[in-house]
Amino acid sequence: MNFDLETFVENFFTCQGAIIEKSGSNLDVLAPQKLARRVGIPNFCSLKIGHENPNGCAVHYGSQLLENIAAAACDTVPLTITQLTFHYLKSEGFDRLIQDLFGFDNAIVGVENSAKVKTEYIILTCRYLAQSDEQKEGLIPFGFNLETGAPVDKLESMLDSVAKKYEVEGLDAALDEKKIQKIIKWVQGRALKLIKIRIEAFVESMNRRFKRDVANLNEYYMELKKEMTKALKRPGISLELMAEREKKIDLIPDELAKKKEDLFKKYSIKVNLRLSGVKLIRTPAVKLFCKADIGRRQKHFTLFFNPITKSIDPLLCAKCSEETFQVHFNKLLHPCCPQCG
Repeated sequence: MNFDLETFVENFFTCQGAIIEKSGSNLDVLAPQKLARRVGIPNFCSLKIGHENPNGCAVHYGSQLLENIAAAACDTVPLTITQLTFHYLKSEGFDRLIQDLFGFDNAIVGVENSAKVKTEYIILTCRYLAQSDEQKEGLIPFGFNLETGAPVDKLESMLDSVAKKYEVEGLDAALDEKKIQKIIKWVQGRALKLIKIRIEAFVESMNRRFKRDVANLNEYYMELKKEMTKALKRPGISLELMAEREKKIDLIPDELAKKKEDLFKKYSIKVNLRLSGVKLIRTPAVKLFCKADIGRRQKHFTLFFNPITKSIDPLLCAKCSEETFQVHFNKLLHPCCPQCG
C-alpha cells in the first residue's frame, strides 16, 4: 500500500514540474511556488510517506495533504511525455511489408526511399459512461500518429517492453491549439465506433429488457380490455356505468402508448465521453517515400513504419477520413477506402 502511495505522490510532483529525490523513507521535494501553495507545503520539504510526521510534512491515507494532492491531480487532465529508445530500427524489407499489409486496387506501389525520422504518437485515455436503467463505464484508449492522424490500435499495451524515459520539461508547449483541434476531430471520428463495440452487450441487455417489458405491458392491457369488455355484458349494469366503462376502454390505446413511451425513455442509452489522460510519445520511426503507378499517371505519398507496433500505420481515406489498408486512388489520385473509392 505504501509503495502505491509513494508512486502516486512521486508521479504527481514529477508531472507538475517538481524535483524529487528519495531520502530513505522520505521524498525530498523542491516544488514550484504555485504548486507548493496549491497543496499546502513549503517550496522545499521532506515528505514522510505512509506515516504521520510530527516534525514536518507527511502523506498518509486520511491526511489533509493527500486530499490536497488528489484534488490538484483532478483539476486538470494529466499529460505525460514519453521518449522512446530503440537499439534497432528496421531498414529494409518495406516493399514486402507494404504488399503484405495493403491492397491497392488500381495501382502498383513501391518504396522509392526511406529515412529515419523523429515522429510523435498520442494516446488519449477517455472514460465512457453509458447510462440507461443501469449503467456501464470503462476506459478507452485512442492512439494516433500525431503527424498524419492515422489511428493505431493497442498502442498503449505495446509500450511495456520498450525502453523509455519520461520528460517533464515543455509540457505546456507540447500541444498547441491547432493540434488539439485536429485531435478532437480524430477522436470524434472514432469514438462512436469504439464505444459501440465496448457497450454492445450492455445495449443488447437493455434491448432485451425493453422488449420483455413491452410484451408484458401488451399482455396486461389486452387482458384488461377483455375483462372490461366482458363486464359490459353483465346483466343489470346501468347505462351510466356502461358509458363510463366504454370510455375507459377507449382510453386503453392511449394509456398503453404512454406506458411504452415511458419504457422507451427508461431503457434509452445516453453515452458520455470524457478525457482522463494524455500520453505524448516521441519516438524514432522510418518515413517511407512511396510511388504509385496508376495507369500512365503517378502519385507520390508517404507512409510511416511504426517501431512500437513493428508495422506500417494505415492510410486515411481522403473522403471519409477512415483508416484503410485497402486503397483505391480516385480520379484526383487521392487514396480512398473501398466505400468511397
